Amino acid sequence: MLDAARAENFSVYGYDRPTTPNLERLASGLALYDQCISAATWTLPSTASLFTGTYTSTHRLVIDGDRLGESYDSLPELLAREGYRTAKVMGDVPYVSEFSGMERGFEENFEPPPPTWRRALSALRPGSSEPEASADDGPADMGRIDHDLDLEAEAQLHQRASLRSKLSFWMTGLHDDGASSCFDRVRDIFQESDDRPRFVYAHLMETHGEYRPPHRYRKRFVPPELRSKNFAAINQRPNPHAVGLVDMSEEDFAILHGLYDGCIAYMDELLGDLLDDLAKTPRWDETMVVITADHGDCVGRHGVLGHQFVCYDELLRIPWIVKWPKSVGITGPQSELIQNADLVPTLCGLLGIERPERCETVDHLNESREFAYAELLKPFGVTAVKQGLHERAPHLDRAVLAVRSGTHKRIVYTNDQSDELFDLRDDPREEKNLIDDSAVKADEHVQSLDRAVEAWRPRFEAAASDIAERIRSGEEAEISSDVEAKLRALGYLD
Repeated sequence: MLDAARAENFSVYGYDRPTTPNLERLASGLALYDQCISAATWTLPSTASLFTGTYTSTHRLVIDGDRLGESYDSLPELLAREGYRTAKVMGDVPYVSEFSGMERGFEENFEPPPPTWRRALSALRPGSSEPEASADDGPADMGRIDHDLDLEAEAQLHQRASLRSKLSFWMTGLHDDGASSCFDRVRDIFQESDDRPRFVYAHLMETHGEYRPPHRYRKRFVPPELRSKNFAAINQRPNPHAVGLVDMSEEDFAILHGLYDGCIAYMDELLGDLLDDLAKTPRWDETMVVITADHGDCVGRHGVLGHQFVCYDELLRIPWIVKWPKSVGITGPQSELIQNADLVPTLCGLLGIERPERCETVDHLNESREFAYAELLKPFGVTAVKQGLHERAPHLDRAVLAVRSGTHKRIVYTNDQSDELFDLRDDPREEKNLIDDSAVKADEHVQSLDRAVEAWRPRFEAAASDIAERIRSGEEAEISSDVEAKLRALGYLD
């Protein structure tokens, strides 16, 4: 699971920058699904859908502190009951843990230790002797996106002109966010003597903002004329950008795109090495590997920085690259429409076990889907409401539903914003709204899409209303200091 890695930036899918040469090298043994759509636009609901085979309006895990209900059988639980050794190796993200209830079924957990240089620099932070400034936190400007309740103060944090700030950003190029250590642990698990089949879930954060690839990738995809710029001074904080407190230039976004591509290329390097090593293990022919993401990232497209507020394909179209067991034997480009939430029923069909009672998605080896559904039920979290983001950007204060076929997409909003309709064959970047085009609306396929939207709308609106009421009331669960620190580092503070 490469967090926030959108499919369109993978050269194995046709991107014009060579971001995934190792996946291309190995492509003859992989199935490349070109139309995999995430059920959600951010980590918690997307991962819950992946693990349960249900949609966000069903499981409703969208507020930090919510836990997966006991009535759901999740993927690690299913496989543990089938005799699998189950393990998760995680970067600095708390969502697949006791915090969310999605740790159920895992017998092993590995989290990489923070790099030693971060511990050393943390001692330089003012007030570091206080409990909240632990060695694991690092200096304030070393973390990823850190939200304070004051948007104006947050907007100033990108102005990193000091030598210390530049050094801090430079130091991040010496060490990753744990992916290398996580993949070493994956190797160990597959090399250790154990008669049981193995299931390992690896969630890596290197492609999540802030984008800070290793030095060898830091400038590789940045336009040559911009490589001398101070990358540390470029805003990567979504909320101040959303309300216009930060001005960003085309050059800024060109640099961010280059850094983002560098992060993807670094993960491709690690994935190539891992797949090469796993191919030497005794049961490789029986092994299935899925390389995917929980969602994509906007990187400035449609006026959005990060992965919030919208349901366009830069957030929803994710990589789904599968090394199938030899008995399945599927390789090469695959054009059918699938979703990440289809994993549970697909594995159940492959293993010959009964799918969970609450599962509502399809076994894409044996069933086809006409439409994919994605829901954004939480436009603003509790902290964003405390920041006043919903008042500063009221046009973003709405839930969003996207229903997509292989050729068209309809987007519905719960405020007074007009619906949108796109023909993805001619307009893959979703720039030309056809909702008022009578000729397009008369098309039989588009009418079928409209019927699918209307059939889904009641459950979507009911869930959106419930979530909005909970957020406006300030409802939030108790969160441990460790989890809060991780959420702050990622820009999630709900």
